[in-house]
Amino acid sequence: MNDISKADIKLPLAVAIGWGIGTVVPSIMFNITNVFLMRFMTDFLGIAAATAGAVFAASKIYDAVTDPVMGTISDKTRSPWGRQRPYLVLGAIVSGASLVALFAPPGWVQESNAAWYMLGALVLYSTGYTIFNVPYLAMPAEMTQNYHERSFLMSWRVTAINVAQVGGLIIAPIILVSAGGGRDGYTTVAWVMAGIVVAAGVLSFTMTAKAPFHEVPSGPSPSFKNQLGTVVDNKPFLQLIAIKFFMLLANSFSFGAYAYFVQRVLQQQDTTLSYMFATSTTASLLAIPIWLKVSKRIGKPHTLKLACSILALTAFSWLLADADDPLLLILLRPMGTGIAAAGMLLIGQSMLPDTIEYDRRRTGLERAGVFAGIYTTAEKFAYALGPALTGVFLGAMGYVSGTRGAAIEQPESAITAIYLTIGVAPGVCLMLAVGMLFFYKLDEEKLKATTLETSST
Repeated sequence: MNDISKADIKLPLAVAIGWGIGTVVPSIMFNITNVFLMRFMTDFLGIAAATAGAVFAASKIYDAVTDPVMGTISDKTRSPWGRQRPYLVLGAIVSGASLVALFAPPGWVQESNAAWYMLGALVLYSTGYTIFNVPYLAMPAEMTQNYHERSFLMSWRVTAINVAQVGGLIIAPIILVSAGGGRDGYTTVAWVMAGIVVAAGVLSFTMTAKAPFHEVPSGPSPSFKNQLGTVVDNKPFLQLIAIKFFMLLANSFSFGAYAYFVQRVLQQQDTTLSYMFATSTTASLLAIPIWLKVSKRIGKPHTLKLACSILALTAFSWLLADADDPLLLILLRPMGTGIAAAGMLLIGQSMLPDTIEYDRRRTGLERAGVFAGIYTTAEKFAYALGPALTGVFLGAMGYVSGTRGAAIEQPESAITAIYLTIGVAPGVCLMLAVGMLFFYKLDEEKLKATTLETSST
């Protein structure tokens, strides 16, 4: 029995680090697919930009159902390892296989059937992501009920995200260039990153062996339909979903446009991507303890507003960049991105278990998996919508696709589209998130004051 509900619990450092390591799995998947997959589809598989965007969008229809269902499954799972933890290994294995399917397609995949193949590969990708990430994100709500301890726990997730960026956004471009930059290069990247993903999942499972968890409540549980219906009563959760959606959509636009912007606008090789992400990663790691202190001083919602505002200004500044910019000037923007992203990830993620505890205090129900499932559905819609809209927009603006990765001369309209995708779209999304944060009222005092008797307030 490992059922613990004490609010003053202090997590063992090894458990916090082990849980944080788990985020390498979805982070590698997100980074690799959002930075490279759209360009791989258009420039190496010959898929038209608009079609590639439609493939991304179509694969997410599947996600609309699977994430909440996975949350219900994990909430009802009985095992010696808890409700959520057993899925870390299975999810990591399927996730690793999906990366190979996406970036190392078999020889029979040609321009004529590539779109259909990639749709199937993206469904596999979504399945692995769901199996791992829904139970993974449900774990913190069970591991501790301490308001600021969650921020400490999330600091290890942000650290692991930055480590994942080293692999997915710094090492991957170097491997890609070293392997010739063609389809063979993408195949090498896929196998290396898949190995890291599986290893991270297994290590996280092993290191969280002593993580507190809640047992499945005895007696009949509410139906899936009823649980979803009562979720709408959790106003802070719905607000957080909307806020996170626009934050993640902003990131999705940016990541989807980076590879195009570096090559087509800055006229740099993919190694410049490595320098940019190395700068962003370093700045993010250094900023984590600062954001922890800021959060304790001014509260989570105000801290998140500040981080979003910094990132919005950084995004808008890309409109001033061009091929004549020296490398030092180019790297100043990733520095601002890294600083802001650390705050957004740290605080935004720590607010999810707060809303789950708010639900538990109001209803007495244990359904962290359901909330995590709905959360990851919104997360993946944002991740998919960015590349989908990018592809459709680039296609509408005349972007020319290819099959060998050659630097095809693009019309001025396509270059303008790339500028708008990396600069304007993310900035607008982040300003919308800031506006919504003014209506988010769940702070530490309100959370502690919430009980079953005050559930109507």
